[in-house]
Amino acid sequence: MQVLMLDPSAFTPPYDHHLCRGLSTVGCDLTLYTTRSDYHLWDGERAYDWIEYFYRATNTLYSDRDGLPGRTAVKGIEHVIDMTRFIRKAWSLDPDVIHIQWTPVPVVDQWFLQALARVAPLVFTVHNTTPFHGASTSRIQLLGADTIHETADHLIVHTETSRDELINRGIPATKISVVPHGILEYPSATAADGKADADNQTILFFGTIKPYKNIDTLLEAYAALPAETRDTTDLHIAGYPKMDAKLLQRWARDLGIESSVRWDLRFVPDSEVSALFDTADVIAFPYDDVDQSGALLTALQYETPIVATDIAGFAEVLTDGEHGFLVPPNDAVALADALDNVLADPELLACMRENISDLAESIPSWTEIAAKTQDVYRSVT
Repeated sequence: MQVLMLDPSAFTPPYDHHLCRGLSTVGCDLTLYTTRSDYHLWDGERAYDWIEYFYRATNTLYSDRDGLPGRTAVKGIEHVIDMTRFIRKAWSLDPDVIHIQWTPVPVVDQWFLQALARVAPLVFTVHNTTPFHGASTSRIQLLGADTIHETADHLIVHTETSRDELINRGIPATKISVVPHGILEYPSATAADGKADADNQTILFFGTIKPYKNIDTLLEAYAALPAETRDTTDLHIAGYPKMDAKLLQRWARDLGIESSVRWDLRFVPDSEVSALFDTADVIAFPYDDVDQSGALLTALQYETPIVATDIAGFAEVLTDGEHGFLVPPNDAVALADALDNVLADPELLACMRENISDLAESIPSWTEIAAKTQDVYRSVT
């Protein structure tokens, strides 16, 4: 079965890589069409074809100069050109299925998808039922985002809650399949045999920093920890900011916790991810919106308790009191209490680590996920 996979802006390189590698193991002849993503350099040879097809001129003109004016306009023009090229390419290849991971500009992409639908059946993975979590980098990205899926022959979601949400919007249940998200194993990633020695414990936040992830609530929660816990605990925030990080740093100063917060504001190289998680004693996900989280599916392999908000993407994976704690969104006091409960009780922390290890082993492998995805392909061909 020949499959063309499409993620023009490389929104989720780790997910793309794991899924494509899995699909290759179950017999799919697969090519991923995407853009350059230098910060995700995976070990070993790919078992699938990877083509840097999109935004090559933009990547060259604005290399290491993302802040220069005009980049969005240049990229937008190139997107139209590249999608037009991709349609011609798809016609020439005559694939069995075209699988769309992301549409960067839905209001424009809906026209291209209609053209692609005449080439081959379209499968669309709906990673977020709330488009861009309501926090897109441009208002234009939100235009048409609610209807972009209508052209697809079949939709894939990662949770039952996401499936129910789409059904509530009028999409037939027969058109939606739940295919779970697998664990994202970064290069040299292994489950931690023990935490690195350190004077203080560490609370870790890992992932792209966006408004819906509520770093401000995490800072408030850290400031609200009992003095005896806060004095022996550091807060490490690691990830590339897609918002004004200076506002968060100013908030940390206002809360009087500036000296205890480590800001690591960058794309963390793949080779450093394992060490980052290995030094954490508890991982915090204070989001107020998520369908499923790649950061969560990265964290599980490291046997570290997790404190997250009680929303679908976390609640369908984690059990409150076993793998950590689930707390209401935007509740700094509840978040602080949960963090303190884990950090102040070594026996509970050790028990939760063991439970997390068991949970990680229960997550479907990428070969199993690929087989389910292949079943979706067969249903539309």
